[in-house]
Amino acid sequence: MTDHDFQLATFDERPFFEQALRYGTEQGIINDEKIQAINAEAPKGMVQIATAFGSPYLRAEIELARVRIVNLVNLYLLETTKGDLDQAARLIRDNTFLTLSRGGSTLLKELFALPEYPILGAYTDGRVDDFLEFWSRKKTSDDYRAARKQRERYQVEIRLAKKLGVDLGLSATIFQDQHCEADALIRSALLIRFEKNAAKAGPPEKKSCFNQIEFAGLLDKLRRKGTAKTIRLDGDFSAPEQQLIAQLQQDIVTHDLPKISDVNLPLDNLISQIKDRYFIRGHDMEDTADYEALVSREWSRYTRGKNDIDAIFTLLLCLAAKVPDKISLSEAAARTLIKKIRKDGFFPELASRFIQQNAPHEKQESLLEDWEDFCEQAKLYLLDDWDHDLKAAFDFLQENCYIEKPAKKASKTPSAAR
Repeated sequence: MTDHDFQLATFDERPFFEQALRYGTEQGIINDEKIQAINAEAPKGMVQIATAFGSPYLRAEIELARVRIVNLVNLYLLETTKGDLDQAARLIRDNTFLTLSRGGSTLLKELFALPEYPILGAYTDGRVDDFLEFWSRKKTSDDYRAARKQRERYQVEIRLAKKLGVDLGLSATIFQDQHCEADALIRSALLIRFEKNAAKAGPPEKKSCFNQIEFAGLLDKLRRKGTAKTIRLDGDFSAPEQQLIAQLQQDIVTHDLPKISDVNLPLDNLISQIKDRYFIRGHDMEDTADYEALVSREWSRYTRGKNDIDAIFTLLLCLAAKVPDKISLSEAAARTLIKKIRKDGFFPELASRFIQQNAPHEKQESLLEDWEDFCEQAKLYLLDDWDHDLKAAFDFLQENCYIEKPAKKASKTPSAAR
């Protein structure tokens, strides 16, 4: 095949089968007897396809079957010869038309057998007949090549994830129950190796996949002690698997490690941002309290361990007034705060931002709603200076914030009579 012929084939919009057939007749590769055989075979194949996907008695179904059979032949010739007209013409010469169409059908069945999703659990992948009905309508092989490339990657991901899952002590039952995504499990296996002691030379320590509390603990440990500069996975991995490991390792380094190292990002917020990228085993109910205590550690530092809404509103009010944060105010401090707000302004957005950055993730939405309701009422009392004696504003704070009552003075004991 000359360069000129290849250029003509590249820009020819006719089906590849027709291009190869014309090329073969012009080059003397395909004779008249072969063309007559194709003309005799094609109607039989069209009837078979129309019967499989519809009815051989309807003209529209027969016409669609003609399109399907040509598409199947095109697909087989293109994928087998990589677009080489000379090779395609010789395939047409040496095979029956029905054999070529079955070759295209076989390629589609192979595509169907590859995983549609990178999931280790069971999922319904439909019927092969429905798959063939859809894909045999496509006139070009571009979609086929893209789908095949993607599904082959999914197959590599699933195979690698199963290997690593066994090393982490995960059973097939866990895969089935949690519909484990392959890349998430691979990231989990890699993240464990970012522990500094996990990267040391010598026999590898047996690792297990983390649950919710263990995931939080691992992130906290990586944050406090730092991460290993290099990691390794022990095992017999194919070249595509090694390439995938390198890609996902770099993905963790680029996407997750900067967040893990950011000490200003609360642990709870860190977990909410990256947890969906990792496979996390189900946890027992008794672990929930330990998990909440761990991820809420930074928030507890700000609230001094107080969880009642009055103390939290006091903290947020101080932030919105741009004064040092406290969870309780004396009566004198409360009055001073009211005067400052009326003089310098009230900035509730500062407290809202603080909630978004520091509050436990599962509490943020409700806490923001409570703060918004508080602010609507606070503006009526704290910003309007119609009560010159501050009584209404002070009463509002007493009702909604934590205002310390002055300690009662100890009564003097009368001196003993002499």
